[in-house]
Amino acid sequence: MNTAKRSLGEPKMDPAVARERMAGMPWFPRFSLTVGGLGFAPFASGTWGSLPPCIAVLGLVVLLPADLGWVIDAVLVALLVWAALGCVRWTAAAEDALGIKDPSCIVLDEIAGMSIALLGLHLPLRSMAEAGSWSWASSGVLGVGMAFLLFRFFDVLKPPPCKALERIGGGWGVLLDDVLAGVYACFVMHVFVPLAG
Repeated sequence: MNTAKRSLGEPKMDPAVARERMAGMPWFPRFSLTVGGLGFAPFASGTWGSLPPCIAVLGLVVLLPADLGWVIDAVLVALLVWAALGCVRWTAAAEDALGIKDPSCIVLDEIAGMSIALLGLHLPLRSMAEAGSWSWASSGVLGVGMAFLLFRFFDVLKPPPCKALERIGGGWGVLLDDVLAGVYACFVMHVFVPLAG
């Protein structure tokens, strides 16, 4: 029985089959590559895998005072390092276990790309004067939402040289096309969106 099919994005595999085939991997690489199981979502696993950096940033926008905005970029860099090292170190073993290259259940590369897309945005943090109002948060949600949509657009469209990078194979190929999609999204955010600077 052929469990993989090709459509937009990576080769698809039944999530139950993918979960079973990856069960022999150590828990942390499996947890990382699937981003806590989001990669096993029955549809749009790449979209689900792109959400954690967005949620982290929005949470920090709500929690951080205005003078600690640098923490957001520090968290994004930490997520990027985790994703890059994890993709390069563990993807080959997962591909061997699954029997296909760049399977859709591996979504750690989306963490890398989305983290890059969000880097350096001047997100509005709460101040003491705005403590009783949530109006400042709407532009933060809008900025994160735009970065998310741009990253997903470039990740699915794969403008040059994303396709060429994908053909490198192994963890580097899985990682680098998403990194470049994140760079494209970050560039657009910084050039065209007022929250970027």
